[in-house]
Amino acid sequence: MISLSKIFLLVCVFFLISYAKLSIAGIDPFEFQVYGYQTKGKGNIDPELLSSYIVSGHKEGEGGTSPTYASQNMLRTALEIEYGLTDKVDFAYYLNLAKPDGKDMQYAGSKFRLRGRFAEAGELPIDLGWYTEIEWWKSNFNDDQLESEFMLTLQKDIGNWTVIVNAPDIEKVYVGNNKNGVFEIGYRGEASYQMSEHNRVGLQLYGSPGQVNNATPISQQQQYIIPTLHTVLFNTFPSSLGLGFGLTQGSDLFFLKANFHFGGDIDEKIFD
Repeated sequence: MISLSKIFLLVCVFFLISYAKLSIAGIDPFEFQVYGYQTKGKGNIDPELLSSYIVSGHKEGEGGTSPTYASQNMLRTALEIEYGLTDKVDFAYYLNLAKPDGKDMQYAGSKFRLRGRFAEAGELPIDLGWYTEIEWWKSNFNDDQLESEFMLTLQKDIGNWTVIVNAPDIEKVYVGNNKNGVFEIGYRGEASYQMSEHNRVGLQLYGSPGQVNNATPISQQQQYIIPTLHTVLFNTFPSSLGLGFGLTQGSDLFFLKANFHFGGDIDEKIFD
């Protein structure tokens, strides 16, 4: 008889593959990361550097990950500080910086978020958590200046395999061009395999059909798939390195991402 765990694994893999056919109407290109179930623990702090560079993108006004500046040759960096408020709830602040092609590095926006879990790992058939944040942007980087986001985190470990689905990912704009929209719903997820103690390979997917009351045409949406290596550099810094590929005309064609942790336990599974 097929166990509940195997059924969940099959459903999640099907979910990720199927929704790769959908696209991202609007994503946060400062945060190409998938959130796992584990929190940091009370009193623990984890500084992180999230970076991406658009190798092949779009000119100004042509789409891609930037609604304002040209995405081509843009470098983005988010400085994240995560702190364990309790054993089950973390708080984080993000400082977002960007360097458009030919311009100086500059402030792009900030975010505050809370992330938590409902039980200890393994107590439920599927490890279930939650995530919520408030984000605001400078108008020259994003047409929507104030947004909120909420999503669930589902994770299942089966042997050396780990499947994570962050969905539904619900975003609502309060100040900006899309403030009259109902909300946007999407997802992010990863299936990964533990090769050795400190090395894991994964395939990340990000997607959304856009506003629930006004879906964006597929050709104008963005969809990305990111083969990712999770490792520990110099036996000290948990890191996630990925190659991002856009799969639609509205997407940036190719980019690099690199996320580095400067705190926490190197034996902890990192999902970025």
